[in-house]
Amino acid sequence: MSARDTRQLDQKGWMRMQEERTYTIKELFDDLPMSIRHLAQQVKINEVTLARIRDGKPTRRPTANKLLLFFSELYKQKYTLRNVTGIHILEYSRKENEPSAA
Repeated sequence: MSARDTRQLDQKGWMRMQEERTYTIKELFDDLPMSIRHLAQQVKINEVTLARIRDGKPTRRPTANKLLLFFSELYKQKYTLRNVTGIHILEYSRKENEPSAA
């Protein structure tokens, strides 16, 4: 995976956004230079949870962000939910008769 800068100057000196490549969570796991067990120890996410994320099962947003931050540091490239596909965020729906947490 090559490093990229999302901002560049054009010929007139204007800042322009460069097209971002998207990655799959499977790619990030496939290129991992360590076992999932070692990854789990490094990122402090349960090994089973990591395997579930890799396999496309839903996960909480903070867990996904924590994993992507670690991948960003490891591969020296920015990974977010915007440029990595295959991560399914668990959506919670509040029951109608539950009071809001205001």
